[in-house]
Amino acid sequence: MTTKQGFIAAVSGGQPEVVPVAPLIHCRYAHQVLGRSDWRAVFEVHRQVGSCYHRGPLGVGRHGTLPDGWGRETVARHSDDTGRTETEWIIRTPDRVMTGRDVVGMIPHDPLVGKTVEYPIKDVDDWRAYLKLLELTLEGLGEPALGEVQAAVDLMGEEGMPSVGLGPAYTTLGAVRGMQELVVDLIDYPDLMRELFAVAREIERKHVEAFIAAPTEVAWLDICWATGSELGPDRFEEWALPDVVAAMEIVRQHPGKYLGLYTLGRIGKLCPMLVDAGVHFIETFEPNQGDLSLGDAKRLYGDRTCLMGNFNCLVLAYGTVEDARAEARRCLREGMEGGRYVMVTADEVPADTRFDNLKAMADVVREEGRY
Repeated sequence: MTTKQGFIAAVSGGQPEVVPVAPLIHCRYAHQVLGRSDWRAVFEVHRQVGSCYHRGPLGVGRHGTLPDGWGRETVARHSDDTGRTETEWIIRTPDRVMTGRDVVGMIPHDPLVGKTVEYPIKDVDDWRAYLKLLELTLEGLGEPALGEVQAAVDLMGEEGMPSVGLGPAYTTLGAVRGMQELVVDLIDYPDLMRELFAVAREIERKHVEAFIAAPTEVAWLDICWATGSELGPDRFEEWALPDVVAAMEIVRQHPGKYLGLYTLGRIGKLCPMLVDAGVHFIETFEPNQGDLSLGDAKRLYGDRTCLMGNFNCLVLAYGTVEDARAEARRCLREGMEGGRYVMVTADEVPADTRFDNLKAMADVVREEGRY
């Protein structure tokens, strides 16, 4: 069974020959190792480690147009000798200009770390203007934009799983307002927010359909904004769960396509809803910020969905090779029985990860993760 076949076997509810191992190597660690941060660099690092590419920087969407006077743009405004760069991202309507700001490069040894220091949506009038922009965006959506997915499929072959990321409505709106402010707005302006979510969810559906058209089998829905914001079960069910349900309504109509969730934070009370929605996998079961261990998740849900995550990322950066091997063994003990399990880190592989520790994670799985 190939690397890709093993991964698909796990997410489709089966038991592969050996536990797939897919640490969340992303742009930052690839840049540290190779000086590049594109998906090809991420795949190359996976090859060096002996692990499976999953959840790298690949995505799909839709081509689209907007009327004159409406649009989005990004402009680099400042760069200094330290490598720090400030970028403005601008949302334009005929009557308003809404500006956000990102800063990147403030940590010399981890130069791709960024922080949003200003969000473009600042008040209810901005939201009303953004609602109109979303409506026009939906009207102007055209053919699927599949980016470099075909190139990734061709390059990886059976050695990796070129899964694509999708943004749900909650994440789309949170990205322009900020996590905390969005939660407050849900309480203060519920009727307006329902209008915004309705349109954003239709855009989400179009992007899920683009995944259906893409030459890859697996996608992940990034709901970490919702799970990490401590909405609580009731508000999560009202505002975020419909994003998951809407996506799965489409995916389950297409055999051979699989959709899972990237979550963060305390998901113990949310997992029953997510599993009932029929998602094919759930990650990442953080050991430090979460409230559900891999073992407990396996006992409660392991016969209904594939589980990924829980490998402590701090061990990769600060532990020894033996610590990494011990952590891999713990994850195997808690997650591998009966299949439906992929060994994944509990979040992105840190930029200061020791390569030997990451390699040890994969080595233990090859040695002890066979069914």
